[in-house]
Amino acid sequence: MTTSSVRSKFTNDIARIAFPDARAAIVARTSALPHEMVSLVAATGRIVAQTYRATDDIVPFARSAMDGYALRSVDTASATVRTPVTLPVVGASYAGDGVATLASGNAAAITTGAMLPDGADAVVPFEEIERIGESIVMRAPLVALDHVFEPGDDAKRGETLVASGSVVSPGAAALLASAGFSHIVVTRRPRVAIVSTGNEIVAVDATPRLGQIRNSNATMLAASLVADGADVVFEEHVRDDAGVVRATLVRALACADLVITTGGASTGDRDYVKATLRDLGAEFAFDSIALRPSKPTAFATLGPTSIAVLPGNPAAAFVAYVALVRGALRRISGHDVAYRPYVDAVLRGSIRRKANRHFLMFASLSIVRGQLEAIPLVNQCSSLVRTSADANALVVVEPGSGAIATGEIVACELIAHIF
Repeated sequence: MTTSSVRSKFTNDIARIAFPDARAAIVARTSALPHEMVSLVAATGRIVAQTYRATDDIVPFARSAMDGYALRSVDTASATVRTPVTLPVVGASYAGDGVATLASGNAAAITTGAMLPDGADAVVPFEEIERIGESIVMRAPLVALDHVFEPGDDAKRGETLVASGSVVSPGAAALLASAGFSHIVVTRRPRVAIVSTGNEIVAVDATPRLGQIRNSNATMLAASLVADGADVVFEEHVRDDAGVVRATLVRALACADLVITTGGASTGDRDYVKATLRDLGAEFAFDSIALRPSKPTAFATLGPTSIAVLPGNPAAAFVAYVALVRGALRRISGHDVAYRPYVDAVLRGSIRRKANRHFLMFASLSIVRGQLEAIPLVNQCSSLVRTSADANALVVVEPGSGAIATGEIVACELIAHIF
């Protein structure tokens, strides 16, 4: 079948769906990648593939919470200002070593984090006693566990440290290390291929001729993917030639878990991407979306590989990544939740709804007097690059008529972690 005939058949079969349905279709078509064992440092930011529990109490012994003196609280029961108690200091306990046993009626110097000697059950800080020679003078009683970290204060044996599906944060890595896990099982990092198309596109370091533009889409996608925990394993720009597009897509599909294309996504004479993918056997979840911008966005699968077809206009490609492709990436990365919940903000400005389609509007989100406020950017043209640099959120406007007035509450998709 020729490319032109494939395009004709494809065009006649176009299926445009609602924006929420597109997100649901992506979730339904994607799942977590295989697992691998990696070191804790390499696991940071990855998704844990099994639940890890403490194999022992962390820490399995009582420790001092202060620099001071370890003692038996019962020995201080009668201490008052008028009738102080004097205890001889018989040694010292330091972190890692020290006095093993403390006999009744004695005290031992102790440092923060050091193990309490057997028999001791409390610690008095240096500033709360008087030191006279080789003894300390107590003028107030202590009770058991004063200034003491009990065994298992971080975690008890059998307690969940990190649950399957959780992100390995630096703090979680430290907790796992304290439990003796030097390597853990996580979901493999996604391998992503980027294919950008268009005769008008030139390399970033090239000098464009009249009618040409630099390839900002590939840079935007690569930067976004790295920030979201993926490995970009293939990146190539191709001219609008059916044979070249096909050959490049075949190579991209062979090496990636997710292929993202930009440009060539509509139904013009030089828009080859969707037709070529279908000819290669890709199964489309949807061909376009009732959405502004990013209407030509499509999502498909070919075997185990996910494919996102994005428009060539920079702002539209950016919106498609943030609002759609990021969810696919999170799914194959192992996240339980593909799309983060929207956040509510007070609108400062006015937005006119679009009939029969969602409108994702670039906005600047900030905290003013303790509440989130969203200010729509002035220029929402899908061909701009500047909007994606100036915005930190997308206002999600549902289909309808009329306008959303200033002061109303609007739902926002965060572009990145900004607060």
